[in-house]
Amino acid sequence: MNIRYNIVARGGFRYANGLMKPRSHNSRFAAWSGAVMALFGLVLLGWVLSSLSELHGRLAEVSMLLANAVLIGLIAVLAAILVLGLRFLWVAARAGRLSAVVPEVALDTTEAAGQSVAAAQRQIELVSDEIAKQALAEELDALSDDLTAKRYTIVVFGTGSAGKTSVINALLGNRVGVTDPRVGTTQDGVEHTYTLQGFGKDQLRLVDTPGLSEMGEGGLMREEQARELATRADLLLFVVDQDLRDIEFKPLESLARLGKRSILVFNKRDLYPPEELRLVANRLRERVADFVGSKDVVVCAADPAVVRARDADGSETMEKPEVDASEPAQRIAALLRKEGKDLLANKVLLQAGQISEKARDLIHQGRVKEAQRLITRFQWTTAAVMFVNPVPGLGALATVAINYQMVIEIAKVFGTPITLEAAKRMAGELGQVMVKIGMVSAVTNILGKALKASVVGYVAGGALEAVAGAYLTRLSGEAFTDYFAHDQDWGEGGMQSAIEKRFKLQGQSKFIATFIKEAAERVFSR
Repeated sequence: MNIRYNIVARGGFRYANGLMKPRSHNSRFAAWSGAVMALFGLVLLGWVLSSLSELHGRLAEVSMLLANAVLIGLIAVLAAILVLGLRFLWVAARAGRLSAVVPEVALDTTEAAGQSVAAAQRQIELVSDEIAKQALAEELDALSDDLTAKRYTIVVFGTGSAGKTSVINALLGNRVGVTDPRVGTTQDGVEHTYTLQGFGKDQLRLVDTPGLSEMGEGGLMREEQARELATRADLLLFVVDQDLRDIEFKPLESLARLGKRSILVFNKRDLYPPEELRLVANRLRERVADFVGSKDVVVCAADPAVVRARDADGSETMEKPEVDASEPAQRIAALLRKEGKDLLANKVLLQAGQISEKARDLIHQGRVKEAQRLITRFQWTTAAVMFVNPVPGLGALATVAINYQMVIEIAKVFGTPITLEAAKRMAGELGQVMVKIGMVSAVTNILGKALKASVVGYVAGGALEAVAGAYLTRLSGEAFTDYFAHDQDWGEGGMQSAIEKRFKLQGQSKFIATFIKEAAERVFSR
């Protein structure tokens, strides 16, 4: 995500433009040098004033005109030195006052999240597709509501049968989800209200997700959905029932790199002898030490297996041990109380940035679509001008003018308006490149052969120049669309390479045939 915030690291400082720009040593040196000059000027002025009468008198004995000229010149020089010195002295004093100002403390994460939401709103307003615009606005509103209401989302994530739903049941204290040893029981994300002391009603949501590593196309789709849900979490519970495998380690690590705080829940502790349980738990802590804290690795028995028990009379019965999810519950509560505000703000920052990115993509798509509409209009304008023009060479001049205007309008679409002179220069350069690489003659030959290959072609033989001009206008327009869409950059190889690339993309026989058919319909069907 490509968004700039007016914040720096916590404990830093914020200025009006969002950046700290330290005053250079050179500017400080210049300021204090000016102050020294001012003092020197004052001393010099005192010396001159004390000897001015004597100097003027001596010069007057030789020539009164010379005496007056020297006096006026000296006064002017001293005044200039004094003004310059006082100016630098003022700059130095102002620099001292600025450095003495206590810098403003950086915005906290909640304020930064609010700014990110506002930035996303501004991006959404520029989207032209009303349906997509509404969808993004609703997504952003829900995100903003979470921030305002301090509503936390805890997503339970992991492999297919590690016991995610069982952990949720254990945390909620009742059976709300279906559990089954078979992989793939949870088909979609399922949300539950979670209650913790100190948090209001509806403030906490537990979300069950489809499992990782499920087989088949449906399994891959559900895994992708699970990853999407995980990116929307304030806190992750990553459930495993053994040492981490690659299919678990990699997504856990990638989510951590996105800034997601995770609690690694080692479930099914009842299946391990105490010593083996300790070894596996320590091994898990070592594996994830780079991105999950030691305290955030907890163990539980969310759905203990039934065991045989011997009664006092020697008879055997089947008993189910008590559920034990105390460690994950306690760790969730501790993290949310201590870091909940930052966890929520970090999620909002991430998702608002993603929404902004979606909005920018839609804005770009809308601009490209509008540019294509303009190109089509100018393309057929060129064809009409070339077709009806009776004077050789005049049509070419008109086409050049049309291309100037096309460049200007495409630039406006991408928010980079240019002058008529710049448009003339760019269109002229493009035309020169086309002639240089033989593009004009190549297009004429290709279209000529294609026209002659059809019955319509013989009827439309006189329209060859018009069709070629229209085709070259489209080629030029799409090249300029690429140019403005990539921040006024022709890319590697420059303008010539961009034109050749566009020609190759459009130089297929199928496209040529379609183009000729559309041209014939537009020009000759009336």
